[in-house]
This record gives sequence, structure tokens and C-alpha cells, in this order.
Amino acid sequence: MQTSLMQKFDVIILGGGLVGLTAANLYANSGFSVAVIEKQPMPTARDDSAFDIRCSAISRKSQAIFQDLTVWDEISAARISPYSKMVVWDALGFGEITFDAREVSEPNLGHIIENSVMLKALQKKCQQNSEITVLSGLHPVAIEFHPDHVNLQLSDALNLQAKLVVGADGKHSWLRKNLQIETIEQNYQQVALVTTVQTEFPHQETAWQRFLPDGPLAFLPLNEPRACSIVWTTTPEQGKALMAFPTEMFNQELAHHFDYRLGKILTCSQKECFPLSRLQAKEYIKERAVLMGDALHVIHPLAGQGVNLGLYDALELSNILTNAKQKSEDIGCYSILRKFERARKGQVTATLFAMDFFKKLFGSTQSWVAGFRSIGLNGIDKFPWLKQKIIRQAMGL
Repeated sequence: MQTSLMQKFDVIILGGGLVGLTAANLYANSGFSVAVIEKQPMPTARDDSAFDIRCSAISRKSQAIFQDLTVWDEISAARISPYSKMVVWDALGFGEITFDAREVSEPNLGHIIENSVMLKALQKKCQQNSEITVLSGLHPVAIEFHPDHVNLQLSDALNLQAKLVVGADGKHSWLRKNLQIETIEQNYQQVALVTTVQTEFPHQETAWQRFLPDGPLAFLPLNEPRACSIVWTTTPEQGKALMAFPTEMFNQELAHHFDYRLGKILTCSQKECFPLSRLQAKEYIKERAVLMGDALHVIHPLAGQGVNLGLYDALELSNILTNAKQKSEDIGCYSILRKFERARKGQVTATLFAMDFFKKLFGSTQSWVAGFRSIGLNGIDKFPWLKQKIIRQAMGL
């Protein structure tokens, strides 16, 4: 790899999504020079009057990260919806539970935010920071690891050098593949259908989730009283059929499966369907390399924790790198990066296990399991201390 036109940075981040851009801003704020490589061109202006069908449930801990980066005000000014309650019930049983922010003396449980709104704020913050260089429309083609640095060649023959390379480049991570890190994967044989709807009755700033035999159906509140983001988890066959339904038929089917909790479905935007799977990298780090976000772990969307886990990854590595810099330590050496793996592996593994457990528990159609689920949901609802613990865990507090 030629070095004559080498651009040098402290950190190279592969992936310019929510996790990669959050990481870039965190590390730049600590005084590191950062290059972000994003294979997709920078997005053009979109119609902000239409809701983005890709939304995320952002926890209070993730909100704090955005506040520290001073992007929260811009996100809030654009379009967000807090949710103060979460109602969960079982289609096959009699169980139902309500989580209320008032039970933990908090104003809300979190926020539902369109991914494009967060990306726009993070991109703008990157452009304002002289320590961050964003190279979009390019992808890595070769990487070389040396004792004290990493060399990366891009698709336009540009060569970069850094002390550390971070893989935030998604489920099909180029870096993970080139590091020859194996993964534990499971195809859930499910898809998630996402869209935006207008409902007959207001959502009341409540996140609603009904567990159906084929998977959970979630109505997530947007910042208009009757607008909801839909995540309908079902079988690939059912997903294909729903995608082909005429709008009126789909709206009727959706309202029926949601037990008409918010009345009729009045309008529906475009629909998209995504296959669901579970993934965890067997190794989180290598010498001078770290994985995070979907490159490291992909979980079931039933609890909405995917993006939050990635943001927690970015924050944890930021704390470790900042501490190493203060001690004049090499940020790319294995012993430093091992702290990241030790800090994150427990929570990630526990979250993956919990999502698998709930998927299997609520996916069973056996009557005794349905009865057990109902007793469990209703039982938890009667123990405030247990509900408070669950709520705080979900909020990241």
C-alpha cells in the first residue's frame, strides 16, 4: 500500500450511520482526529413533511449522549415524540401490563425519533467539527495492520492511516470480515413490516405492543396525536401477503390484529419489510480494531434496544479512549481495547438472551404457555418495585 499520499488520523470509523456518527462526535470532542468512511453518498434534502418510516425508540441514557453532544436541541426542534406509558398485552391470553413513567418519577420513558432526524443533526455536528473528516460515497478495499498503526485504502485510491479503526459498518461488516471474526447467528424466520399510519383515536403518548402468535405488533407514537410508527413482526409469508394488500385491506387487517385499541386505521404510508435475525461477534476487538453497533450485535426489535446498544458501545469506547489519552497510552493497543470488550460483552449477551427468551415465550401458541404468560404479566403489574426496576433498566438509568 502506497504511503506517499497518506492522510493521518487518530481514529478511522467505518460506517456513517447513527452509531458511527455518534462515535465520531464523541471522539472528536475528546480531541481525537477522526475520519468517517460511509459508502453511501451524503443524503439529499428530503421532504420533511412526511414521516420517515424508519424510527427508533431512544432511551433516556441515549438522550443524555445526544445532550452531551449538543445535538438534542436540534433533534427536539425537528420532530420527536416522548412516550410516558407503554402498554403490552397478549393476544392469546388475558395478560396485560402498563409501564408508566410516573412510577419512577420521570417525565417520560423515552422518545420515538425518526432515524433521518437524528442523522441530519449528527451530520451537521460533524460538519461543524474541524477534527472530523467525512468521506462519503467511498468504501474500503484493503487494510494493513502494523505494530503502531493501521493503513486503510479506499475505493478512490486514497490512503488513510490511524492508530485505531472502528467498525460501525453494519450487519454485513467489511471490517469484521477482514478481521476474520466469526459470528453466532440465527435466522428468526420473521420479517418486520414498517410503515406510518394515522389512527382514529389519539395515541396518548403511549407505546402500544400486542404479542401475536407470529410476533409482536407495535404502535409507536409520533409527534402528531394520531400518527404512529408501525413495526409488525410476522412470518415471511404473511409479510409478503401484507405488502401486497391494497391500502384499505391492509388498514383493516392492521386494526383487527391490533384489537382496535386506537380505532380504525385512517391512512397508511409506504410500507417496507426487513428480514430479522440475531447476530453476535465472537470477538469484539483485535489489535487496533474495534466493532460496535450492528457490526457487533443484531437483536430482535421487540424491545427497541438495537440502536441504544450501539450508542452505548460508542459511549463506552469514548470513555476508555479519553482515559487512555489522559495517561498518554496507545489507544489502539489490545490491553486498552480489552477494557471495551469486558465492559460491553456482559450487557450485550444478556440483552440478546433476554430478547430470544421473550421471542420464544410469546411466540408459543400452547395454551399452558399462554396462561403462564398472562399470569406473569398480570403478576408483575402488581409488584411496583419490580416494575420500577424493569422500567429503569429499559431507560438505561
